[in-house]
Amino acid sequence: MFRRVLIPLDGSELSEAALVPLKRLLSGSEDARALLLHAAPSDSADAAEDSLARAAERVRAWPLGCEVHLVEGDPADAILSALERLNPDLIAMATHGRSGLQRLVRGSVAERVLRHATQPLLLVNPSAEAGPDGAFRRILVPLDGSPLADKILPYVIAMAQASGAEVTLIRVEPIDPYLNLPLSGVPFVQPTLWNPQAVRETIQPQLDRLLAAGVEAKIEAVIGDAAQEIVQRAHETDLVALSSHGRSGPSRWWFGSTAEQILRAVDRPVFLIRGH
Repeated sequence: MFRRVLIPLDGSELSEAALVPLKRLLSGSEDARALLLHAAPSDSADAAEDSLARAAERVRAWPLGCEVHLVEGDPADAILSALERLNPDLIAMATHGRSGLQRLVRGSVAERVLRHATQPLLLVNPSAEAGPDGAFRRILVPLDGSPLADKILPYVIAMAQASGAEVTLIRVEPIDPYLNLPLSGVPFVQPTLWNPQAVRETIQPQLDRLLAAGVEAKIEAVIGDAAQEIVQRAHETDLVALSSHGRSGPSRWWFGSTAEQILRAVDRPVFLIRGH
């Protein structure tokens, strides 16, 4: 499914956190190729070359084809420029890298790439456990029944078919904080949405689509804060896959700000695509 994968690095172990999940995602792939990218100042080129060589040796031992690219400049600019030049079909990167002024893939850089890249991203919080070897077996997919959220489904189907993963489709119906029962202070949603079955039915077509593709799947309906509920349930999965606008602002829950909350807090890799 993915043949050319761009992996931004900065020479730190933290920035290499995406390598283990990427290996799991590409499990069984025979023609994929890793494109290792390091943006570094000219006075640290020798150290950058050494770190790239070590990372390339690690990747080639999977085994997987590998290229190394050493460039100068702002990390986010270098990544976005490489996307045009190298034309990868996936970006795999850690959401935090080296601390201090030299850090490469810190949250703000990952978020900037998220807002501009058109390719899917595999994003990894390096503070999380590396996880086991082998393919992803449990995939959590937040949906709300919208066309934007549904854009993730072809990728989920392909990943699940390749690895035999079980998929959980989850819809989180938010509680409106501006509506309260008189004198009680208890927030509430529309009465029909208290019924979990009514919430599940809103994404039944997506479940049917996965089942028709031969993917083992189920639905979970929740009422609450979207980011918190997704992060909590991510502990029981191997991968979270979702769509995002890739921008902040007054958008629906699965858009930029919620996706970024998930990225900062979740302890599992996140496969993410931007909606257009």
